[in-house]
This record gives sequence, C-alpha cells and structure tokens, in this order.
Amino acid sequence: MGLFGLDIDLLDRDSQLGAAITAAVAFAVAYYVGPAAGSTLTKLQFATQSASAAYAFSLGTSVLTKALMPQPELSGGDQGYLITQRGSTMPHQVIYGKTRIASGIVFQGTTDNNKYLHSVLAFAGHEIEEFETIYFNDEVLTLSGNDVTAPAKYVGKVKIVKKLGTTTQSAVTSSDLGGVTPPSQWTTDCKLLATAYLYVMLEFDADAFPNGVPEVTAVIKGKKVYDPRTSTTAWSDNPALCLRDYLTSGKEGTNTTIYNYGLSEDLESVDDDLVTIAANVCDHLNYPVLSGGTRFSLNGAFTTNTTPYDAIQNLSTSMGGLLWYAQGKWRMKPAYYTSPVLDLNEDDLRSGISVNTRHSRRDNFNVVKGTFRGPESDYQPSDFPQVPVLNSATYDALLAADGGQESVIDLQLPFTDNTTEARRLSRITLERNRQQLSVQATFGLKAFQVQVGDIIRLTNTRLGFE
Repeated sequence: MGLFGLDIDLLDRDSQLGAAITAAVAFAVAYYVGPAAGSTLTKLQFATQSASAAYAFSLGTSVLTKALMPQPELSGGDQGYLITQRGSTMPHQVIYGKTRIASGIVFQGTTDNNKYLHSVLAFAGHEIEEFETIYFNDEVLTLSGNDVTAPAKYVGKVKIVKKLGTTTQSAVTSSDLGGVTPPSQWTTDCKLLATAYLYVMLEFDADAFPNGVPEVTAVIKGKKVYDPRTSTTAWSDNPALCLRDYLTSGKEGTNTTIYNYGLSEDLESVDDDLVTIAANVCDHLNYPVLSGGTRFSLNGAFTTNTTPYDAIQNLSTSMGGLLWYAQGKWRMKPAYYTSPVLDLNEDDLRSGISVNTRHSRRDNFNVVKGTFRGPESDYQPSDFPQVPVLNSATYDALLAADGGQESVIDLQLPFTDNTTEARRLSRITLERNRQQLSVQATFGLKAFQVQVGDIIRLTNTRLGFE
C-alpha cells in the first residue's frame, strides 16, 4: 500500500487461462504484414496461436482467441490523470516513456496568514527520469533551480521543487523554498519515498493568479527500465522493455517491495531471449539488420487500479503484439514478419481439418479510425488519418469486397504518441482482420516445436494448400 495507492489483484497464471495457454494449439491462416511498409505477402502462410500440446487443441481455444489475439482496444483504457485529482485513497500513476500528465494532490496548506499556498503534487508512484516541462494551465514555465524565471508574472511568486521519486530522497525544507517555512504538518519525515512529485509554493498575487490556483501539468520522462541487451537500467520508451518491467515490478533493484504495482514475477520467469528480440524489433524498422528508424514505441500512463489484464492489453497495443505464459516463462512477440519455422502436411494430422473461410459481418471492418495522444497534438487526444485513405485504390477494393458498405473500427491507442506508428498499427489491425481464412486441426508431436506467434507452412493437396 503506497502513500495514496491501492493494492490490486494479480493475474493468476495458474487459472483456466494459464492452463489453456499451456495446453492448446491453434493454427490461423493469415497473410502477414511486412516489417517496414506493411505490404502483404503473396504466399499463403499459417500462424500458430499457441506453443503447447497438439493433442489438446480443443481446451481453451475460445479463451486463447479472446485473450491472446491482438484485438482492437475500443475503450482507450486508463490513461492516467489528465486533470489534477484530490483524495486520500487515489491510486498511483505509472508512467512509461514520455507523456504530459496531471497529478494527485497529496498535501496542501498555507503559511504566513495565507500568504503562501503549499501544494504537493504526486505524479508517479515510482522513480522517473525527469520532469521535462512544467505547465501552469497552458503556459510553459522556465525554471532556474527552484525559481520560475518566465513568464514574467510568476517571477518571485512561485517556487517549484522537483523530487524524482528515489528511495533515498529527502523532504522539502525551508532551504528549498527561499527561507519560507512549510506548514507545520509537513516535517522532515515527509519524504514520499518512491513517489515522483512537485512541491509547488505560490505567493498570493491577484495579478499573477487572476483565476485562482493554476492547473499544473508536466511532460515527464517516466520509469527507468531494465534492458537485458545491455544489463543496464535506464529510461526507455521501448514497448518490450516496458512490458518486461511491468511483469517484474517489485523484483528488481535493491528494494523489492516499493514498486510492487505489476505482476511481481520472478526474473527467471521472463524469457529474456525473446525480450531481446522484441526490443530490437521495436527499435528498428529493419530487423535483424538493426537499422532504420523506430518501429514501435510506448509512451503513456495508467493508474494502479487498472487490472493487470487490462494494463497488459493496453501496453501491448503499442507494438501490436502478443504476451503469453508457457513452459514456465512469460514470452512476447511484437507485430513483425518471420519466415516459417516448420512445415506440416497430411502425415502430421491426427484429426480432420476444420476450415472457416470468413468471420461474421459483426466482426468485419474495412476502415480503421482512431485516436492517439502525443506531442503532435500537444498531448490532446487527436484523430490520426484513417487507414486506408479515403477513395484510394485499397479503400475502393475493400468496399467492393464488402458490397459497398463501409464498416469502421474505432482503434484507441493509449500508448502510441505519433501518427506514423498509429497508422502502422492500424494497417496491421486491418490486414489481420481482412485475412479471414482459418484452419483448426489436431497435429502430432511435431507441433511441439512451435510456439505462440510462429509461422508455419501447411501443405494439404485436397484443400489446395501448397
């Protein structure tokens, strides 16, 4: 339990979902999106949907389909505090990457006959990299030490002390406030360990604050995360590293309890080989060459009253990928194409083949629209250009295939902060939905070689799969 935090129930990996993940195998026919431009292949491939026993395909197939397939996030999820909150039992915020965010007021008081207003604004329940930019309402503040030097109306009227949320930080004292003594309730024991906060002191001035106390927000570079590629802990907006951090929060560093807001998995329970691959894919458009710009990034916030299932689902949207638990380890894979890892044919079958050629109209769509939130829109929720572009050749072809009816999905990307990546993820979502042929079958022990997200090649002469 943190200063203003709430404990949350952790995901039970031994539940029916966990059993289904470790016991089921499904194969879904799909054209896969290319790594850079998102072009589709011209060769029929098959993607495995689990990594375990072929003999128990029927167990939990519907659970896997719902829980592990990359489904469009319709609600947008918890995006943290967008305006300042007040309360005694507010949940902590968790910030990954960089975003503009508001805070929770955890202390407020006055001194010198109401001349000074002292406010403690908690932004995150963990250590952050930095407060990059601080705003009063929509005005950017310039600071020199703890003093505001611009805009001019705030000069001499505002003190702001930044605390980054370390486990050794000290309390704010009069020496930080230019000799002004904090309220008596604020003592040297008020350290707010592992809480990133701003101590804001305002001197009353009707000209400086004509509308009362200003709304304080900040652009924050959030949590430092461990990178198994370099064995270092530093700030990063890499989705794979942020997901790994959420899984293992409370298990790294010298303090093993203070950051316990995620799953608190043992470090040995995460497959760092796959994390390394996923991190490299996210960092580079060209993999495994490791060149080109960033493919996927993760920037945003959520609060600790978000369930682990929802948090993982929302974090995963930033890389269009999968996260699953199998064979004693958490494993992940972002959205990128790999060559087939296995060939299967009629000799490997242990059952008949069930083929679904098309899903229902209710689940079908041909246009992806949605919102993102980032510096391009001054951190306000904003629409990204639809995919495909209106009246383009692709748009016309999809409409013709659906009898001229436009069907739109509203794709919310709470952890994507730019239009380039938003449209890339939209293209992936659209391609996955449009490739609707799926195959279900039981295979022999040879299928043990594959895992979630693997692509296999299935040959079946009768069905024309070659």
